Amino acid sequence: MKPILMIHEFKERFLDLPLEKYILTFDDGLYTQYKFLEELKKIKTKKYFFISSGIVCPENLKQSGELICCERAHTKAFKGDYTNYIKWSQIKEIDKLDDCFIGCHSHFHDIKTADCVECIIPDNRYMLEDFSKNLGYIPKYFCFPYNKRTLLYETILYNKGFKYFYGNERLDINEL
Repeated sequence: MKPILMIHEFKERFLDLPLEKYILTFDDGLYTQYKFLEELKKIKTKKYFFISSGIVCPENLKQSGELICCERAHTKAFKGDYTNYIKWSQIKEIDKLDDCFIGCHSHFHDIKTADCVECIIPDNRYMLEDFSKNLGYIPKYFCFPYNKRTLLYETILYNKGFKYFYGNERLDINEL
């Protein structure tokens, strides 16, 4: 099995890496991941795009092509600015591609969720509703926000039908 890479903000220089030797996972649904989609489609490997349903860019907003770190994009999103994230129409486009899979990454993308059953339950409800409404199905892949994997969180997700989980076992692309 190929090693798994974790990618947040995608940078053009990553295209010079031997990416076909890895399974690629993209966290957070940042717009830069979609911006390089034509180039990513050419890489013959599996690609998983993990989306936090509560920070998807509304269809009526123009997205920012600015390359910013995910922490800064999160800070902006938590204040109501989702322009650094992809839209549901773009997620649907990715979902139709060979070797591309959509996964869930929570709704609120909150680090405290993993340890708090009172947080997990509503977060999952919103996430499942959003994916069902906007994608037409619930993905079977889940990536823990901030790689914060707990037995409680995984058990609740497993009971909701998730079968494949990703977290801190992945290599950070910035370490290559």
